[in-house]
Amino acid sequence: MELNFNKIDNLNATLVVTLEQADYAPSVEKELKKQQKQAVIKGFRPGAAPMGMIKSMYAKSILAEEINRLASNGLYDYLKEQSIDIIAQPLPSETIKSDIDIEKGETFIFAFDLGLAPIFDFNISKKDTLDKYVISVDESEVDKEVENLGKRYGKLETVEVSEEKDVIYATATELNESNTSFEGGVNDKEISFTADLITDEAVKKQLTGVQAGTVLNVNIYSLFNENHTVIASTLGIAKEAAADLNPTFKISITEIKRQIPAELNQELFDQVMGEGVVTEIEAFRAKIKENLEAYYKNESDQQVEHMISHLLEEKHEVPLPNEFLKRWLLNTKEEQYSAENIDERYENESKVLKEILIREKAATQYELKVEQQDIEDASLGYTLSLFRNYGMQNPDFEFVKKFSDDSLKKRDYIEQMNDIAIRRKVYNQVKEIISYNEKPVSIEEFYKLIETHNHQHQH
Repeated sequence: MELNFNKIDNLNATLVVTLEQADYAPSVEKELKKQQKQAVIKGFRPGAAPMGMIKSMYAKSILAEEINRLASNGLYDYLKEQSIDIIAQPLPSETIKSDIDIEKGETFIFAFDLGLAPIFDFNISKKDTLDKYVISVDESEVDKEVENLGKRYGKLETVEVSEEKDVIYATATELNESNTSFEGGVNDKEISFTADLITDEAVKKQLTGVQAGTVLNVNIYSLFNENHTVIASTLGIAKEAAADLNPTFKISITEIKRQIPAELNQELFDQVMGEGVVTEIEAFRAKIKENLEAYYKNESDQQVEHMISHLLEEKHEVPLPNEFLKRWLLNTKEEQYSAENIDERYENESKVLKEILIREKAATQYELKVEQQDIEDASLGYTLSLFRNYGMQNPDFEFVKKFSDDSLKKRDYIEQMNDIAIRRKVYNQVKEIISYNEKPVSIEEFYKLIETHNHQHQH
């Protein structure tokens, strides 16, 4: 076997693998003999078919498989021996012609184009400084949270006359131009809404101060703020059909309910903090403040990590073999990439790849390794976050653990968690290296800063 490596530039190379008969003949012969022993052919005892017949039936396919295996192994063994790092898989060369015609030749040539991994240094030091926001939680914020908790743990009670924030339950019937029920339209559909959310002031006023049993005509589009998705979901119709409704609906109010905040007593303390954790209002407020401070510290830490991602990008020039990678995406992900969209979509692909390469460089330099426990911890955190996004704020730990363990049986998921774990280790390492400029801010100031930052990075 002969291998010829040609480095075109720092990011591109070709590798040509040449196979002679002596390279593949012994293994092909061995495979043919194995096939002969296993073959069951009519007219011959099992394993007794003539070799000539076996060759005519199987030689070409065995040869094709064997030379491909040898070329692939030779390629990757050479890269490993020479410590050549590549990006993505090799592609058939565009500049050097391969010759793998098994019908004619005994010498086979496999020519590959390679994308070389860029060489760069991890460039983060103590001189790099990030703002770290220390968010203050004053008593007014505690007051707001106490009020919110009262509402969250309150009860819906039936009331006689509606106010803006009350939930109104009603039946809705689509009317025709004569203000009678529209034949084939929506009829006596149960709906609910809150006047406070209606942007049309006339309709909001129309539905404030009403009683159960009231019947009135309302513009269905104004009732739901022209949101066809909400209208379709509420009325149980297709979204496309929402645009064709007659606007006037008869609304028959059946019930009005009001959220009555929970009283500030031991029952609420136990519901929020756990049974017997606090027994006095002062301790309850102190615990709330502690929880808020922990929450906003986490928010500040998340912002630091976000800024670290920008810092890593800004401090590292990571050149890529762009044309090679575009060709690789077009060849391997045909369902996602085409000649029409490759340039646009490649921009995001290259950004993600650069982030991965920077993290790998840091992991190598600081000998950061992902252990099984790191993957399991990443999966637990990811699963818990997933449940919270679906509204499960305090899911049972054993349920979360089982869901996480089941997910870790999937190879793609393990790779995803490995990426999360190494990212966490790299970011923790960076946090220890860089310097911080601590800035005390209020909650309002913090979120304004975040909004300004996000706006700047969208343009």
